[in-house]
Amino acid sequence: MSQLVKNQTIYTHQTILEAVECIESGDLQIVFVVDNGYRLVGVLTNGDLRRYLLQGGATTVPVTECMNTQYRSVKVGAAREEMLKIFDLSYNAIPVVDAQGLLVDVVTPSLLAANQEVPVLARARAPVRMSFSGGGSDLTYYFVENPAAVLSCTVGLYSHATLIPRTDEVIRIFSEDLDTEEQYESVDALLAHTGKGLLATIVSVIKPSYGLDLHVRSDFPVGSGLGGSSAVATAVIAAFNELRRDRWSTYEVAELAFQSERLCFGIAGGWQDQYASAFGGFNLIEFKEGRNLVHPIRLDDSICNELEECLVLCDTRISHDSGKLHVQQREEMESKQAQGLLLTESVSLCRQMHHHLIRGELLEFGRSLHQGWMLKRQFSRAVSDGVLDQIYECALSAGALGGKLLGAGGGGFFLFYVQPQHRHAVTEKVRELGCRTTDFRFESNGVTSWRTKIQ
Repeated sequence: MSQLVKNQTIYTHQTILEAVECIESGDLQIVFVVDNGYRLVGVLTNGDLRRYLLQGGATTVPVTECMNTQYRSVKVGAAREEMLKIFDLSYNAIPVVDAQGLLVDVVTPSLLAANQEVPVLARARAPVRMSFSGGGSDLTYYFVENPAAVLSCTVGLYSHATLIPRTDEVIRIFSEDLDTEEQYESVDALLAHTGKGLLATIVSVIKPSYGLDLHVRSDFPVGSGLGGSSAVATAVIAAFNELRRDRWSTYEVAELAFQSERLCFGIAGGWQDQYASAFGGFNLIEFKEGRNLVHPIRLDDSICNELEECLVLCDTRISHDSGKLHVQQREEMESKQAQGLLLTESVSLCRQMHHHLIRGELLEFGRSLHQGWMLKRQFSRAVSDGVLDQIYECALSAGALGGKLLGAGGGGFFLFYVQPQHRHAVTEKVRELGCRTTDFRFESNGVTSWRTKIQ
């Protein structure tokens, strides 16, 4: 109980004169009347006293003779909004009582303090990308000497990261996707550890100055071809970014994701996945030796909605290792000059598809997917096989205009462009081959982070 409450409180058996003395000795011009059990039963203000005395009231009688029983009080834990509204009705002090009605505190406008800072956790989610064209040209060894561009968008399948700071130095990392748990006594112990997983590698790049619990889960399967590992890296970095005072830019988030995934953890691949997941939406991304540039694409709603209705996302349920595929592709490309010409043709097709997309020429866009897939199949022997070729040919025979495997190839998700009248036939055909179609919606936002109180 505060000293203010004690100074401004009298008992029911005390006299009005004692109430006057209590009021004069304090700054609130009010006293709170309690019974012997310290339950609040009334309030007496300076104004109440003046009116009572002007009417000839005696000062030797108990204070209950003139106290106001129609007072306003609040319960312990009352919302700030409730108290502000009472103050705004010209009350200058509010008694605070517990569940039994006992007086425990008094609040005034100047004593209504802001809430104390409490521990927070950070959350982030990053969407996966759907690449339409230009994939492979985003590999550094190609674009340092050649113009490169990819056309992609993001969809509403996410990697989710939750970062909970600890009061000690311990670092715990939980992956729901892999059903794994890692624990390190400190950041230094993590840095010294060899054979770290992707999540621990990301944390080692960040080098946080505090202990933490990191939880990660995803809406998509491992090896989907949707750039999932990049979405994971982007989400984790964004969660750390949420707790920083000097926030990294979106470009810096993408660069840190590339550093963590490609250079430190060693997953071979290009640059487009990290930029797509960080920026979100439809983008034409250009890659150069000096800098990478993300060009957002603004589409009319009608174009965006029609494209969404005409695309079928098909899970082949065949997992793949994109890193190994990129390594093999690079080896084959370095040994064959024709491979570089294929990538140059792919970049040219990417710019044509960009033109078709922004003009709403979606039938041409769909046919271009087929052209792109025919090019991609020539990049490496590992891009496709008999099973994948069969799935693709069956989709085309059922009415699809074109399509492609997302990611490096070898498995994961097929994307087909299908006109409405053929959609059912295509989906039934690929399901007969053991595939599973997945509903999706385009996502216009990139990685998103926020913080919330630890409950």
